[in-house]
Formats: sequence, structure tokens, C-alpha cells
Amino acid sequence: MKKFWESLQPRERTYVMLLGAFVVVLGLFFAGRSFARYMTDIRERSDSAERDTLQIENLGRQYQLLQAMRTGDSQQLDNMLSSIETMLKTIGLRDKVGSLTPTDTIVQEKYLKREVKVSIKESPANQVLDFIRQIEQSTQTLYKVESFNYRPVLKKPGIYDFSVQISGFQRKNDGK
Repeated sequence: MKKFWESLQPRERTYVMLLGAFVVVLGLFFAGRSFARYMTDIRERSDSAERDTLQIENLGRQYQLLQAMRTGDSQQLDNMLSSIETMLKTIGLRDKVGSLTPTDTIVQEKYLKREVKVSIKESPANQVLDFIRQIEQSTQTLYKVESFNYRPVLKKPGIYDFSVQISGFQRKNDGK
């Protein structure tokens, strides 16, 4: 190899070095593209796994709700107001609650649906969204947010009045 290099003219040596540099740059380019494709594939797999996990959690929650309706887990609705108040206290919204109004409705003569309307006055959105997230993601309480309304408070940017309706079901206890 040394004889070959020494037999080359200076101009030819320059061309060989440029060709070698070009091959190295080309190799780095393809290696970078391969690495970028690999990272994109990993990111897509991670996002897909995250979506699947959320879907499984949601299905598990729906299954628990249906099980509670089938078996008549009455403790869930009996403790609904106190558990909502506890959530409001931990997030720091209890002092901003205007009202907690429960309403019971009979559904298909077998089930009792309890709805609690929570009105929250002059609160930042992030605290109320944390409250809603806590309700929706809780596996201990089988409640769901039926409706969510907000209205900005005039002359207080970033502050809103909220109305959140939370509901839960249980099998009616007819003395059986």
C-alpha cells in the first residue's frame, strides 16, 4: 500500500484523499439516517405503547364500573360527596366551591344514578383540570365527569367560574 501511495503523483494523492473524505462523509450520512430512522421507530413504538396502556386502563375502569353496577356496590355512592370533598381539599379548591348539589335518579328500575353538580367560583383552570383528571383516572372511585362548563371572570384574566357534573351508578337495593 505504501508503494502504491508513493507511486502516485501529488495531484492523484489529492484526488484519493478527497475520494476517501467523500466516502467517510457518505458513510456518516447513511449512518445518521439509519440512526434517525431507528429513533423515530422507537418514538412511534413508545407512543403506541402509551396509547395502548391508556386504552387498557380505560377499559379496566369501565369494567369496574360495570361490575359495581352488577353487584350493587353501594359504598361507592354513599361516600361520593365525602370523596369529592376530599379531592377538592387536596387540590386546594374546597374554599372556592360555591355548591355541591347531589341528585339521585332511578335508571331502568334497577339502578340508581347519583349526580353531583359542583360549582367552583373564581379559580385558575389548572387546579380544576387537576380535579377532573383525578376523578377520571381514579381506580378507587368509579365516578365520571358528565359535563364541564366554564365562564371567564371579567377583569380577572386567567380566572374562571366552573360547573362540573359528576355521576356514578349503583344497583338499587330493594330490600333483597
